[in-house]
Amino acid sequence: MTDVSKLQSDLDYVSNAIRDDGSAGGIPALYFLWGTLIAVGFSLPDFAPHIAGVYWLVVGIGGGLFSWWLGARQSRRDGINNVQLAQRYGLHWCLVGAAFLLCFLPLMLGRVTPEMGGANFLLVTGIAYGLAGVHLERPLLWCGLLMLVAYGILVTLLPPYIWTITGITVGLSLYWAGLCRRAAIQASNTESSKRQ
Repeated sequence: MTDVSKLQSDLDYVSNAIRDDGSAGGIPALYFLWGTLIAVGFSLPDFAPHIAGVYWLVVGIGGGLFSWWLGARQSRRDGINNVQLAQRYGLHWCLVGAAFLLCFLPLMLGRVTPEMGGANFLLVTGIAYGLAGVHLERPLLWCGLLMLVAYGILVTLLPPYIWTITGITVGLSLYWAGLCRRAAIQASNTESSKRQ
């Protein structure tokens, strides 16, 4: 490592240690984006099943890349360079993507009913978001817990339009987390301006 690289690494370490990471609780725009994309996408199997696969192929990859770009941009704006955290985010959401593909497999093979397949997506989503809340962004913990409760209700009652109900549950929980995060950022900004 060159002297300049070592110095930059040391400065990044100190910066991360003393600064509050502005994106630690997540970026509200991403909560709203994914709340909308998921609510729409999960409703497609009930109302337009022929386009659901293409939608998720485009939205899953495009939304993931956009989320990565927006998170990196926000970190740069805040002067944060935490490579380890970025790697944790990347690994977590790549594993979630793989879990979604595996969740889709029994549906494609006809081993589970579409209703149970929708519920299983909610289960995987609840676990993924709950663990993201434990390890990455605290607001996602509450989203994950809400999704797990909704999963229990859905598999017990098996109502019609289970895919739509699943999407709306996930979407609303993400909107709620986004609103909470935006309020926390505004409160933090108000507190910072009072100190100055």
